[in-house]
Amino acid sequence: MTLSIDELFEQMTLSIDELFEIVTKTIAEPNTTITEQDKRKAIRLFLGFDDYLIDALPGYCEEGCEIDFGGYAAEQLDILEGK
Repeated sequence: MTLSIDELFEQMTLSIDELFEIVTKTIAEPNTTITEQDKRKAIRLFLGFDDYLIDALPGYCEEGCEIDFGGYAAEQLDILEGK
């Protein structure tokens, strides 16, 4: 059974912010301090995941889609760069 992106989103219990935090902490391990470099690595991972979803999941990034890993990564990069 294949779920649409919106059906997947409805089943998620984590917010995209929480997921980004988990990914960033995992990248930083074994350190407990999160660095800018750790955040940049997490952003690159989100961008790679975005590319994968664009190719693999019909309906991803279409009008009305609630999940946008690429857009979220761009927002995080803007925050890091003070934009």
